Amino acid sequence: MTTGSTEFIDVTTADYYLEEKWSQQVTMERKKNLVFAENVDRSFEGELKRGQKIWIGNITHPTARAKSANSAITFETVTETGTSITISTYYYTALALEDVIKPMVAINLLDKYVPGLSYGVHLQEDSDLAAIIDDGTITQSVGTLAVDLTYDNLIRADQYLNDANVPADQRMIIASPACKAGWLKLDHFINKDYGDLTKGLLGSWLGQYPIYITTNTDGSNAAGHDSVMMHKQAIAHITQIKPAVRTWWDGDYQCVKMSCLTTYGSTVRRADHAVWLKGP
Repeated sequence: MTTGSTEFIDVTTADYYLEEKWSQQVTMERKKNLVFAENVDRSFEGELKRGQKIWIGNITHPTARAKSANSAITFETVTETGTSITISTYYYTALALEDVIKPMVAINLLDKYVPGLSYGVHLQEDSDLAAIIDDGTITQSVGTLAVDLTYDNLIRADQYLNDANVPADQRMIIASPACKAGWLKLDHFINKDYGDLTKGLLGSWLGQYPIYITTNTDGSNAAGHDSVMMHKQAIAHITQIKPAVRTWWDGDYQCVKMSCLTTYGSTVRRADHAVWLKGP
């Protein structure tokens, strides 16, 4: 023991007894805004609760012909095609926590990880849908990757959909934050003189295109992103096993295990109902 007029028990000498605490609050990783899976055609899910594949047939309209007097009419022979959705994608997340850990940690780790288990498979599903935009199935496109989209690009994309007789309802734009930054430089989106074209700050365009901004578009700020203008029926999607976190105790390993599984399939149902917006 050391003595003296300036010798105190301070944070250095009492270091062995200094108490440390772990907050019950944690800094959770931010989640991406997952909008692709919510804005595609999921109307076939009820028909494929069992089975692996569903066929969706096409029906074309007959052609009108001029009728001549005193002549027999002719008939059309129609050979139709279609598309299909196959449940061929399976993803899961899983974690396990040994029993010996529980009394040694200050927070309930299982509770903290449960939301992420579900989010992990939802993110993968949304990412797979986002990847369809530039996989070659959607052939209509405007703009240049890594270059701001112009207002003319949007007008041309809208024309693509109008030329394909796409219904006015259930159209949308899904875009990257970098794409939004470019649009904020356009008077059409920020000047009150164009108030009839937009609601709020990039809320919608032309009154029929809600705009969703997400970091889950394919690409990067350096290479550009794959944004899209589309109708809901452009892409059909089926989630057969909905994500649900399951928990069980493993006696052999003396631990609690958790997992979340999903299975799904997608197809481009109407390629002319979507336009790839190549941009920043």
